[in-house]
Amino acid sequence: MDSVNWDDLRFFTALVECRTVSSASKRLNVNYATVSRRVERLEHTLRQRLFDRTQDGYIPTVEGLILYNKTSLVRENIESLEEYFVQGGKFKKSVIISMVSSLAEYYIIPKLSSFVKRYPEIRLEINISNRNVSIPRKEADIALRLELPEKGEYLSKKVGEIDYKLCAAPEIIEKINKKENVSIITFNSDFSHLPESQYLIRRFGNKSIHFQSNSVTTQRIAAENGYGVALLPSLAIKDSPLVSMELDSPIIRPIWMLTSKHTMQITVSRLVADELQRIFNGMR
Repeated sequence: MDSVNWDDLRFFTALVECRTVSSASKRLNVNYATVSRRVERLEHTLRQRLFDRTQDGYIPTVEGLILYNKTSLVRENIESLEEYFVQGGKFKKSVIISMVSSLAEYYIIPKLSSFVKRYPEIRLEINISNRNVSIPRKEADIALRLELPEKGEYLSKKVGEIDYKLCAAPEIIEKINKKENVSIITFNSDFSHLPESQYLIRRFGNKSIHFQSNSVTTQRIAAENGYGVALLPSLAIKDSPLVSMELDSPIIRPIWMLTSKHTMQITVSRLVADELQRIFNGMR
């Protein structure tokens, strides 16, 4: 058997985690053909078929899974060493943080400014997403979520809480106090299961829905312009002209920080995670 090119393993593991050549090529910042060529060369070197090519993507064979598990520790050690052997002594990789838009826009981004000034060599990539990204597949290094994923290998830690308030223009609040009908501003049907959506429907009824958006900022702007009443995180309305009301049944959602053992072994990722924890400590 020919000697294994260790760099080929980097392409192999990316394809295992991403499942498609296009996704793997984007992660590695190379073209589509390079990923295919490197994986095929590794299969030829090992004389093993490492993937089943299917309509759903590249599915690792038993031999592929064995190789992936055996190379994971080697890869983690190499990535840890990269911090100390990059050109100019600067950190090589960025830290990808996934979070919902309300956390990013109204809390995390403003609070991270001092960290960015302190560590200008660290590149942060903020991924705004409502879906549960995969930490094991490296879709993000750190994820901030308001609910835990149903499955997946990750480390989870509760770092804070978000409370919600009914808010609207003064004339809308006056109608609510007089028990008059009002329109509601809420998420679309994809997020109708959320506690805030359920509360609005339970209190005002389905027929009251007149404006929907999956953006908290858009909901806030709609409320400020008199479209109706919204149920928004308190942190999103601190500097708003909206009038707020306490809920008859409080909604408080936990904030979870999701990482992995591997993520926390990388100095730059650990620095960012520690800073996020410090920021949330200040929320209490």
